[in-house]
Amino acid sequence: MPMAIARTKSPLFQAKGVGAFCTHALAFNTSGHYLALELSRLVIAAQPNYNHAMQSTIASRVAVYFAVIQCFFALGWTVYVLFLPELLARAGVDKSWKPWVLALDQLIFAGADLAMGLAVDRARAGLRRIGPMLLGVTAVSSLAMLLMPTASGFGGGVFLALTMIWVATSAALRAPPFALLGSYAAKAEQPRQAALQLLGLALAAALAPYLGLTLKGIDPALPFALASAAILVSSGGLVWAERQLTRLAPSERGMGIPLPFTAPAALLMMAALLLAALGFQLHVAINAVAQIKRVVDAGALSTMLPMLLPVFWVGFTFGLLPTSALSKRFGDARSAALGCLIGALSLVASSYATSIPMLATAHALAGVGWALTMANGIGLAAASGRAGAEGRYTSLFFCVLALGTLGRIAVSLSGVPQTLPDVVRWLPVIAWTGAALLLLQVARRRLS
Repeated sequence: MPMAIARTKSPLFQAKGVGAFCTHALAFNTSGHYLALELSRLVIAAQPNYNHAMQSTIASRVAVYFAVIQCFFALGWTVYVLFLPELLARAGVDKSWKPWVLALDQLIFAGADLAMGLAVDRARAGLRRIGPMLLGVTAVSSLAMLLMPTASGFGGGVFLALTMIWVATSAALRAPPFALLGSYAAKAEQPRQAALQLLGLALAAALAPYLGLTLKGIDPALPFALASAAILVSSGGLVWAERQLTRLAPSERGMGIPLPFTAPAALLMMAALLLAALGFQLHVAINAVAQIKRVVDAGALSTMLPMLLPVFWVGFTFGLLPTSALSKRFGDARSAALGCLIGALSLVASSYATSIPMLATAHALAGVGWALTMANGIGLAAASGRAGAEGRYTSLFFCVLALGTLGRIAVSLSGVPQTLPDVVRWLPVIAWTGAALLLLQVARRRLS
């Protein structure tokens, strides 16, 4: 045995692998029986590392593919929000109803996310594939989006009904991809795979301001057709992705007992993620624009605004890089809490920034904080549902994101940003600080 251990650590074995060592041993070892025993021990010692590397590669390929889907889905949503006022006007609905329609969209998202997560868990429990179902729902969603500009000419009722169908069915591309990876990928890999998927959302969010400038004045029919086609084509590999994930080790997938939904750790986790989502929405949709207007001259605002708004998402992209290492070192909950604290401190700095470089740096660091919170939050949710409830917990995460958006819309409709701007300026800081404290409590109650 000592010789076997020594040989597995030998430079020849590490440099050239089992095959090279076999050739070398056959040339110089004359004891066939002993050689066979040594080689069997070497193969057994090398097999776990090979399996882990292969499984990690499979999960990463699927995560990158899901990132492409997330990017096109987010760009499609951007197209919808940009043209919603025009489509409402065509349908005979006053443009002032836009925030109310978007609020209803978020409520539908929340319900549809939960339904999709439940469907994922039921399919896995019954050893059934969910990829074909997701592809079929996505096809319905793409068709609904394609028809929306035409439906606006048939009145508000028809247009809004088709819009609600599109919102409900498009939820198939929100939580389920993350739930699938959370169900199959190893627990230690989940923050990394979530980070890879979130790259798609980051790219779409960074492109959103430029997309708005590019599509200005264009008839909605063309952008809606392109967006729906891109979403449908990119989703065509969902069946392939699920088939790839089923190749991962069954013993790894079946480990763990789901955290009960009524457990204190689960309730604290959802409350923390809701606060984090609300703080993110208030900063990105309200405070970021106000802060840019404060440091940029009015004459240069139209040029600088599309350049400075994506800075948050640039920081977000870089913040995704250390998520896996931090999660392995500190755990998902503590890493997410660290992200909230970084974000809160960055927002304090952005409130006092007096120049464009200072503000851009603060916004980029806030993006880093949100990346750590979001990626580790997804990993924490999937780990809480392991094994058997990953879909429900991951869908709860996206449901919380929808409720955070709904909260931001409610704040905007209330008129508080205009009447009490100083209060709104500090709300994201308070929300992210509170989320960090709650996440630290989650870490104490349940190892993440």
